[in-house]
Amino acid sequence: MVTRTFSKSDRPLPGFRDGGRQHFMRSTVPATNELDRVRISLSRFVGGGYVVYALLVIPQMVTEAAGVVPAWYPPVGAVLAFGPGIALLIVSMIPKWHQAMPVLIDACTAGLIAAAALWLAFADGSSDHESVWILDFAGLVGITLVLWRPVGVAIVALATGKLLGSAVAITHVADADVWSAIEEALFGMVFSTVFILLVNQVLRMSSELDESRAATEKMMARDVANVELARVDALIHDHVLSTFVSVSADRYDPRLVDQARGALDALDSVVDHDDETVEIDAGEVVARLRAVLAGVDGDLSVTVETSDDAALSPVGVVAALAEAAAEATRNSIAHAGPDAQRAVFIGVSSDLVQVVVTDDGHGFDPGDVPSDRLGVALSIRHRVGTLPGGDAAVISTPGGGCTVRLRWVPSQAREQS
Repeated sequence: MVTRTFSKSDRPLPGFRDGGRQHFMRSTVPATNELDRVRISLSRFVGGGYVVYALLVIPQMVTEAAGVVPAWYPPVGAVLAFGPGIALLIVSMIPKWHQAMPVLIDACTAGLIAAAALWLAFADGSSDHESVWILDFAGLVGITLVLWRPVGVAIVALATGKLLGSAVAITHVADADVWSAIEEALFGMVFSTVFILLVNQVLRMSSELDESRAATEKMMARDVANVELARVDALIHDHVLSTFVSVSADRYDPRLVDQARGALDALDSVVDHDDETVEIDAGEVVARLRAVLAGVDGDLSVTVETSDDAALSPVGVVAALAEAAAEATRNSIAHAGPDAQRAVFIGVSSDLVQVVVTDDGHGFDPGDVPSDRLGVALSIRHRVGTLPGGDAAVISTPGGGCTVRLRWVPSQAREQS
């Protein structure tokens, strides 16, 4: 048996269908740190560089290989030298493949070294011109490697690539200008090192930004604790101490009974709040959620579904869901637009407690939210996402409204799944 309570308009809003069951057709943007974002962007950049160099250098390599190395070398050498970099570009475009990026970045260096080693091992002909194709792009290896490895390792890889390129250039070349090849390698080392250091500095700044953001989140979390302490202090001042003062003034005042009862009720609420392991039934869950939301928007449309076999929920979990839903409602009021309609769905069943806040307002791209805006990150995603069994998602597109989905799965349901 399912109980439904409707308030205000029954018109469904985006992401709020079938009696509160949602069909989320928009993508959820994961919370990714700044360092990862920069690495992904730079991987796409250097991957594009490999494509450009492949188009320019492979024809040059085929020409320079003629008569010097076996006929099988050009396709093999091209795959070794350029394949990992082009694969890096493809992988950087597909989020679920991002974990392969460090391997491909290392493979870029290994591929270049292997291509040079094969040339030196199998070169048996002679040529009148130097084979400089590796020298032309070896610097890209160091710039790629610094995306995931220490700057010193990247510079060593750069030097190795350039020196091997010099060896390839002069191998089996009549009257080869050795010094000219070495000069070319040294110039390439210096030139490419500048870019390696620049990329490393960008990555360092991104890492420091992530650390600063984490520190700010911790500070805000402490502020939340201080706010709660201030609430308790205010309760003691407004209820307990005022009752004592009234008793000292006139212990026979008939109003003291009600005043004392109110103080005791207030203290009980603090005890209940502090003991976050206390479990409450579905009716109390809904009542607490609606009370918090009503404090933000008294005209908010709320739909409720509860099942007879609904599991008990810890008050700490309910408090986190309520605070996150309140923040989502405040964000909607502030940013959805004056003509936006918003609604809330609350569902409590045996295997799920869910709160969905949705509107048909302006919407936005979650990926464009600046990293220093912590309302969504801390007050919604972090607050619910850190609960065992908790999950928070923000689904929105520009012009398509916004849906915030908050879910908590009881431990019994998690164990059965």
